[in-house]
Amino acid sequence: MLLAFDLDNTVVTRDRVLPPEIQRAIFAARTAGHAVTVLTGRPPASALEFVERLEVAPGPYAVNHGALVYGRGGEVLKHRRLQGDEVRAALEAATAGQACSFAVIEGEVLHVNDARDPRWAWAHTNNREVRVADLDAIHVADKIVIASEDAGPRMDAAVRTQLTLTSYLWDDGFLEFTAPDADKGAALALIAAELGVPRDDVVAFGDGMNDVSMLSWAGRGVSVGPYAPDAVRDVADEHIDAPESLGVAGWLERMLHDH
Repeated sequence: MLLAFDLDNTVVTRDRVLPPEIQRAIFAARTAGHAVTVLTGRPPASALEFVERLEVAPGPYAVNHGALVYGRGGEVLKHRRLQGDEVRAALEAATAGQACSFAVIEGEVLHVNDARDPRWAWAHTNNREVRVADLDAIHVADKIVIASEDAGPRMDAAVRTQLTLTSYLWDDGFLEFTAPDADKGAALALIAAELGVPRDDVVAFGDGMNDVSMLSWAGRGVSVGPYAPDAVRDVADEHIDAPESLGVAGWLERMLHDH
């Protein structure tokens, strides 16, 4: 069996802690013969700490919502990025000339239109560089993050009428875009093929909108925690508690006991 885990709010708490009970349960599952992978919206640098602690590195695993997938030896199996003209077209369609705070993420660099916006302050605490965006100088990007507030659905629809991108509309007022085929479902299919695990033997765990494609693709999908929206719960086969309540650990312990 292949066990595929999202990180934040799935195995990592809202305080960014990996509970040792969850870590031990994942190790026990691996010792019992199950494969383990991680698929996260985090970029490579901030994902690495948890990927290493779960002993998934050098791979396979996926970051940037599945846009970047590493193989068993750490080689890049897939890397889907937005082209500069797509970035500019998406921002033009989404904002429609109205003032709006955004970040274009390229590796560990955030190109922002307002460096004083407190919504990007977290980047400094994660040792990421924040620059004032020069959109004409951006040739490729991993994703676009727009502080959409209540305009998210309108912005999403406006971009979709012009471009074929992958989008994620979050409850906290952010809208994200990645390249086509840059999603966790496609990444998980690639990882399962890399490991030779059939789809029916894949179990995926996640809590966010970027996990919908992964939970839908897996043979069994498990939604996690109280913050999982209906769209996530609706595609899952079952629901478990948040990492603060050791939901994943309990599920794995029951699975290993039953087998």
